[in-house]
Amino acid sequence: MRRVCLLAILLWALGLVSYAFSKGKPNVLFITVDDMNWNSIGAYGCQIPEITPNIDRLAEGGMRFEQAYVQASNCSPSRNVFQTSRYPHQSGMRGFFYVEAGFKTLPEVLKESGYITGVINKAADSSLSPDFEKYWDVNLKFNGAEKRSAISYGQQMEKFLSTVEEEKQAFYCVVNVADPHKPFFNDIKSKKQGFDAFAPSKVFSIDEVEVPVFLPDAPKVKQEVLNYYNSVKRGDDCVGAILEVLKKSQYHDKTIVIFVSDHGMPLPYAKSSVYPNGIRTPWIIAWPGEIEAGAVNTVNMISAIDFMPTVLDIAGIKQPSGVEGQSFYQALKGKELTSSEYVFAQFDENAGGVPRPSRTVLTKKYGYVFNAWATGKYPFKCSADAYATHKYMKAQANSNQQVKERYVHWVYRCVEELYDYENDPNALNNLIDDPEYKDIANQLRTELEKQMQATNDYLLPAFKVRNNKEALNIWMQEEDRKAKQRAEQLQWKRYKNRRGATKGHIQLYQSHLNE
Repeated sequence: MRRVCLLAILLWALGLVSYAFSKGKPNVLFITVDDMNWNSIGAYGCQIPEITPNIDRLAEGGMRFEQAYVQASNCSPSRNVFQTSRYPHQSGMRGFFYVEAGFKTLPEVLKESGYITGVINKAADSSLSPDFEKYWDVNLKFNGAEKRSAISYGQQMEKFLSTVEEEKQAFYCVVNVADPHKPFFNDIKSKKQGFDAFAPSKVFSIDEVEVPVFLPDAPKVKQEVLNYYNSVKRGDDCVGAILEVLKKSQYHDKTIVIFVSDHGMPLPYAKSSVYPNGIRTPWIIAWPGEIEAGAVNTVNMISAIDFMPTVLDIAGIKQPSGVEGQSFYQALKGKELTSSEYVFAQFDENAGGVPRPSRTVLTKKYGYVFNAWATGKYPFKCSADAYATHKYMKAQANSNQQVKERYVHWVYRCVEELYDYENDPNALNNLIDDPEYKDIANQLRTELEKQMQATNDYLLPAFKVRNNKEALNIWMQEEDRKAKQRAEQLQWKRYKNRRGATKGHIQLYQSHLNE
């Protein structure tokens, strides 16, 4: 009996220690939206009135970063950089298959440090392996079309906070808002799937939107762009519902809110590309009493690779070995931060497992792109192929020379590209063959090669033979063979890939092994 009492006292004491340990640490609410262009938000210059009032208010109460990027321009590879501080070719999450990694992710480190972790929607795309319990104490999902419902996001946020209240721990909660991912509001597929039952709080008209300059200005394209912006509006409604629940809770003043998009809009020259419209993201951080309201950071280039080090720095937790990013906590406090003058990003393969690997290095002014696949033999393939804008461009390529040039470039690209993003933010004018930019191109090539060597990038052999298309084709042929093998053997995050149904696949990709 005495032993039982002593054990009870010990457990009680440990509970108090754990509570005291976590009580002083800030909560972290990480909100992502799916496929939202950085400049589709009012705070980032979108001219559509009342397009994102909730996100704008978050920016008014915190710090907005103007030079923020993700490392990958498609869903799962991008999201896992935030959780690992490793590039997709390092973690193994370069596609949509599960990975067995030999390191600990952000939620694992936080759990060990007294945090309760949670994910609302898209647990698969926020995790390396299918063992979700390893990362998330709480995993909340939606029933079908409810993932487009602002009310449902509020309800799920309430569920998570009620769990936290019971456990009395600091929390790290990732909320993944589905909008404005395809299908857009008013798309035929959206209506069939029941998504349109949840309308945005305001529906815009065709006269209120403009087609981005990197796309052809045509009625069919404009209609798809309108549907996209109405989905942006609905996404903002969902963000508003989440923030309203937090505001009414006891956790508001002790919670740092971080808002990003996983990559750009799901249309050509944005999502699945390494141009700014594919990898530039809105990045807003609000922290009551700690971050100056309405602050704007235009100095530092930050990216998803920096997320994990920053969160751990804020929480006062030691950085594990192997992380690639740099904490920008000092910038949040209004202090000078010496950050890298380069950001590196990539695209490896689409959700079906078709490899089309690209790499880019950006400065605030320039961007260099290497496309290992762009020999003329391998057409680009991504989800946008099935959408109205891509179909229009393909159809018009036979009769409209301007559209043809843009379509052919999107489908076949060039092995090397160079852009002056300061004067050409939409990547319309490739300067790679302009002798005036020879030194810039060489400088960025050198930086990219150094990065590829430092991170053991599997693309390095292809980069070294970039001037030999025959050698690149041989390299791509081997990569395609490996991709087909992965498609047949690995456990995937989607129910099918280029080789068909994935049911029954149990093998995980071993990221630490060289293929």
